[in-house]
Amino acid sequence: MQNLNEALRYMPGVLADGFGYDNRGDYSVVRGIPAAYFIDGLRTSYGNYTNAIPIEPYTLERVELLRGPASMLYGQTTTGGIINGVSKLPSAIPYGEITAEYGSFDFKQVKADFTGPLTADGRWLYRITGLARDADTQVDFVENDRLMIQPSLTFRPTKDTSITLLGNLRKDEGGIVQQFLPQVGTLTPNINNRRIPRDNFQGEKSDFYDTNAQSATLMVDHRFNPDLKLHHASRYAHFENEYVSHLPAILTPFRALQLGATSASGGFLNADQTEVLRLLVGQKNRANVFNSDTNITGVFETGGLSHKVTGGYDFMRYATDNQAYPGLVTNATQANDLYDFLGAGRPFTPFDVYNPTYGQSPVYLDFAAFAGGDVFGALVTDPQFQDRPHEAQIQNGIYIQDQIRLGNWIAVLGLRQDWLRIEQAGSPTITDTATTGRAGLMYEFNFGLTPYVSYSESFTPQPGSQVVIANDIPNLFGGLGAPQRAATPLEGEQIEVGFKFQPVGANWIVNAAYYELQEKNQIKSPDTIANSLQGAEVETRGFEVEAIGQVTQGLKVLASYTYTDSEYTKYPEPLGLKTGTAVEGIPRHMASLWGIYTFDSGFLRGFSLGAGVRYIGETTDVSPDLLSVALGSPVMESVTTPSYALFDAMVAYETEDWRWSLTAQNLEDEYYVVSCSVLR
Repeated sequence: MQNLNEALRYMPGVLADGFGYDNRGDYSVVRGIPAAYFIDGLRTSYGNYTNAIPIEPYTLERVELLRGPASMLYGQTTTGGIINGVSKLPSAIPYGEITAEYGSFDFKQVKADFTGPLTADGRWLYRITGLARDADTQVDFVENDRLMIQPSLTFRPTKDTSITLLGNLRKDEGGIVQQFLPQVGTLTPNINNRRIPRDNFQGEKSDFYDTNAQSATLMVDHRFNPDLKLHHASRYAHFENEYVSHLPAILTPFRALQLGATSASGGFLNADQTEVLRLLVGQKNRANVFNSDTNITGVFETGGLSHKVTGGYDFMRYATDNQAYPGLVTNATQANDLYDFLGAGRPFTPFDVYNPTYGQSPVYLDFAAFAGGDVFGALVTDPQFQDRPHEAQIQNGIYIQDQIRLGNWIAVLGLRQDWLRIEQAGSPTITDTATTGRAGLMYEFNFGLTPYVSYSESFTPQPGSQVVIANDIPNLFGGLGAPQRAATPLEGEQIEVGFKFQPVGANWIVNAAYYELQEKNQIKSPDTIANSLQGAEVETRGFEVEAIGQVTQGLKVLASYTYTDSEYTKYPEPLGLKTGTAVEGIPRHMASLWGIYTFDSGFLRGFSLGAGVRYIGETTDVSPDLLSVALGSPVMESVTTPSYALFDAMVAYETEDWRWSLTAQNLEDEYYVVSCSVLR
């Protein structure tokens, strides 16, 4: 696995590649809601992709998936669920490995992991994990290079106390694999029955997407006695994201009218559906995050009840400074008069998405000028980043949970209180509080069946995300000049019923669940350069079933099916017509099957063979045409992305000291589109 999405592809309830391959971050969707990401129980994902970095799986011992709201204990999580990585920590058993990898698109990577005791008494332990990668991607001129080192040190003064300091230093250099291509030419062929090659780069060769990140984590565990223990984790992280990218600007009728495109055809500038405008987008983001979680867990009995009580306090402070380009249309010409804009001339040099020509024109048109009513626009030859207001969000939370057992009955009761403070330069301070809870009940039958029912709530701050204050067309396309504010928290709730079934002595288990959840205050952006709106509410009903286990002595199988029905129950103006429509990009049906057979005898001893298939159902987006909204006669349009199935396989040979493996994804090399929106 080279990213966390690959680790979750065969998990029920998870759309692991909801936006296709994207090297900017981790974007799995759990139960129709973008997941929150954690490492060692502390949150790492905030707001959009510029406020986080992808987690490097080689630094992890394992990946944990928790479906549904988990904010009662963990804080700051979405209604859909969380994905938590557990870091590799120092071990008392000496171990070392070196890995060399080569793959598609000239992927080259070297990894190393060493651990063991530093002192003879075993009180001091160390671990150093690192990698170096030099790789291209499936898109021309877009690289995916990485340097990473993760040193850690553990001190165990007694058998009951462990103190670990974990560092991580990362440097990523590359570009944006996502090219934001149009429907025509990808989802469907263009008028000449052509599809845009997957490797075509739509930007400029000078485009980049670079990340620098450093973090230090402290973990302390102490056992006072067999029934009482303390856990503390805190992390300080600093990361910097900077990117500049040119993207195709596919014209809606509204855009075509604004930009004087007289021959717009299916969103293109020409009848052959090959030429487009492009946008210049870019950001510089600096963020400092400190978060901590301290809790005490005690085990005791009261009468016939057994209790496991966990209570604690967590804290988060997120501060960011951000700069961004306004919405700039590329390849403008120096001609800039009313005659040209009405279409008698062509004020832009077109860009051919099938046969790209780079370095055409360094002149840009500030699109925000149109929203402000300036028909002549503003020509720019040296784009400058514009400052966004400094933002800080501070969250404090206290929580308590009691896990109670009476015979075969198990109950979980929890309560949490949060205090949030949002500070943004030039805006009034926002304060918010929330009380959330959790309750669950299950019964363990002696033959291995455990049915359960649960109810849980979530409260999720969204630091680093800006939304427009006035929800109207001028502000929606007003660029950075439109009045904006920091986003307020997500809030949600879920009810779930299900069962777990594992016969006594069996090496397999079947899990199934039905749930209904709601989440409000979601942020939506209706177009590539549009400002973001807040206030969307989503309702999801779903069913999941999975079977995992060892079917025979050598065969392990993982099978799952997921049904997800997700729709908007509210959508912010001026695009509120989306209320009642399906959430874009969420398939109703998903299924997967993976099996791996290991030979433990004979001449094939040490070999493993694996194969799998992933099915992703069709998705639909329904949106109003922006021109019709502006004219006061809204017209709804829809687009459906068809289903697809992908096949994976692997073969490996392992001895005591060596492992060779070959893995393959999408064996049939299928050209498929993950999801598509009306406005593309």
